[in-house]
This record gives sequence, C-alpha cells and structure tokens, in this order.
Amino acid sequence: QEPISFIIIAGNSNEFIKSFKKSGWYLADSVSASSLVKTIKDAILKREYLNAPITPSFWNKQTHTFGFEKPTETNNIRQRHHARFWKTSYITADGKNIFIGTASLDSGIKWGVTHKINPSIDTERGFLFSGLQDSGIIQSFRKEQFVEPIIGKNFTGDQFFTDGEAYIIIF
Repeated sequence: QEPISFIIIAGNSNEFIKSFKKSGWYLADSVSASSLVKTIKDAILKREYLNAPITPSFWNKQTHTFGFEKPTETNNIRQRHHARFWKTSYITADGKNIFIGTASLDSGIKWGVTHKINPSIDTERGFLFSGLQDSGIIQSFRKEQFVEPIIGKNFTGDQFFTDGEAYIIIF
C-alpha cells in the first residue's frame, strides 16, 4: 500500500467529514449492488458520479473508514482525486480523534472495475493539503518525515513513489 501521508486531529467524525465537504470533497458511497451498477454505467458513459464507491485500501488489516473524492477537469468517473482515511482508536489529551490517510489521483480505469493511480502520490498529497488549507479549516500543521523515501506498488499493482513525508494537521 501507499504509506500514510496525513495524520489529522479533529473533534469527531462529523467534524472531520464536514471539513472535507467544505474543501470541495465528496464522501464516497458505500459499496452496494446499486452503487456498483451506477459506477459501471457512469464509467462506460464517461459521466461523473461524485459519490462513487472507491476501491478499498487497508491499514492495520482494516478497510478505510472514510473515502473522499473530488472531480478533475475531465469531470467523469474515470479520473478523480481520492483520499482514504481511517479513524484510529487514538484520542488526544483534549479528547480529539486521530485520523490517518492517503491521497492518490486516479488516472484511468483498468480491468473494467478499478482505477489506475498516478505514481506521484506526493503531488496528490500536496493537492489535498492545499485544498484543506485554502478552505480555512486548518488550525495548525507541520510536515515531517514519516517513512523513508520509497518506490513501491499498491495492492492492485500500480507503481508509486514518495519522499515519505506526512502532514500532521489539526482542524
């Protein structure tokens, strides 16, 4: 998997979701028969589905808690910005929740059911951070080395590269 590139501290899940919505991101629908049919139809017709379910990603053997997406200029389901976040069990001393996440840009569809990501996940990390910062929801942040720089592959075989840094953000 791609390494964690965000650690976000927020009051609760609702505040976390509202912050992303304020930044122009859409909460992805859960996977269901109807959402999958709509996804396939919109992919074939090259239409946008702003809340399409997204391919699962895993941390600590768990699928992401929240998936967010944002359309690109192509405005269709084949290409879009994605962010996946997990609500951890960690709570700060002042009672806030800690969420961790990744960001990637889907550059196309492969195998007819999943997306191919752009390998420059640091560019997408910067895109997500800039959007959050521009929306005025960040109280404070810092960027730190989280893992060593790496070239790797995610679980669907897409190559990625990163400098290994992560943003630590307080909403």
